[in-house]
Amino acid sequence: MLVTTTENLPEHLKIKSMFSMIEITHKIQISPKGLIKGFLERKRNEHQEAYDKLVESAPSEANAIIGVKHSTATHTFSEGTFLFITYIGTPVVLEEKNIQ
Repeated sequence: MLVTTTENLPEHLKIKSMFSMIEITHKIQISPKGLIKGFLERKRNEHQEAYDKLVESAPSEANAIIGVKHSTATHTFSEGTFLFITYIGTPVVLEEKNIQ
């Protein structure tokens, strides 16, 4: 799936159909996780998980998400400090233009 921050498409592509905007928020613990949790999750890429969650939330017919924006916020709770990443974008179906 093509994911882009711009609304401007390459000249050889056009939007065939467009879906409602999608938004996801993903929580990542940024404070120390403790020995056991840290060891078990040492190979985990939580930033990639957030991106994958955005792609998975698009309708299955969509082959691109355009105009993607993101924002972040942090908050401290009793169990730790967390980073919240919010992605928003518009799923679309792109197709090649007939250029002659």
